[in-house]
Amino acid sequence: MEKNVPNFLICGAAAGGTSFLSAGMMNHPEIYLPKKMRPEPHYFYKSWEYEKPFSYYLETYFKDVKTEKAIGERSSSYMFGPDVAQRTHKHLPNIKLIFMLRNPIERAWGNYRYTVIEGLEELSFLEVLEKEEERIKAQTGIWAEIQPHNYTGRGLYYKMLSKFLEYFPKEQMLMLKSELFGKNLQEDFKKVFRFLEVNENHTVVMPPSFTSLSVKDRKLQVELRKYFQNRFDFFVEATRREEDPIQYLEKNEDLKMFHQLKSNIKTEKESMPEDCRKYLQDFFRKDMEQLKTIIDFSIEDWK
Repeated sequence: MEKNVPNFLICGAAAGGTSFLSAGMMNHPEIYLPKKMRPEPHYFYKSWEYEKPFSYYLETYFKDVKTEKAIGERSSSYMFGPDVAQRTHKHLPNIKLIFMLRNPIERAWGNYRYTVIEGLEELSFLEVLEKEEERIKAQTGIWAEIQPHNYTGRGLYYKMLSKFLEYFPKEQMLMLKSELFGKNLQEDFKKVFRFLEVNENHTVVMPPSFTSLSVKDRKLQVELRKYFQNRFDFFVEATRREEDPIQYLEKNEDLKMFHQLKSNIKTEKESMPEDCRKYLQDFFRKDMEQLKTIIDFSIEDWK
């Protein structure tokens, strides 16, 4: 195998803890992950990316590989994509696949909160759940594929993992429980390192964690995204990390708009409305029962 061909993928779930996982792997001398983690590659998920040659994918994300043994990338969309398993198997039949599974009820809430922070959602959580099906059907073009407002579909783990099991043996898949992972940091990462066949005794050093953010006015956040456009993510991160955004400022109006963004964000983590929790408990019940047949950890606490 060529030295720059990946042999593992972190596939999701979205809002499931993949950022934490990849952060702990970054400094392992035998593991290669692209230094640029945003935006994620999504090569096997987005059809307009997959239309590009496989050589483009390798050159774009793996050209800096040196002597690392485990070579991979993180795209949290892969678990959700209906064609990802087939596409991946076509190019990388021996690939190792890592899935981080978080309580799908909490995952949906986390996904929603992230979409709000990103300035892509104006509705309340209850409204998005009630209107989810019609909104998905109404999407056209690339949005029909990305499905930014599909909050529940990304939590149907059994349905999604079954697709991968059609193409890959279970031995090539590592399923981790998000709520447990990191409680015993070194031992938990040893399991990942053993799976990737690298030195399991490497000491994991985690980067500082930053405050979880919430939005005061969803509609204002949408307007701010429209204003900043492709710079929006940089300003949100500057707020999260309490950094000076001067490097992203292009005109005087930018500073005023940044202060609006900063004042529209609060650091208190909001709790999920109880009526939404009850709805999601009913929605995910069948899939969670089926999931128990293919995982080796308990999910009785997923409520």
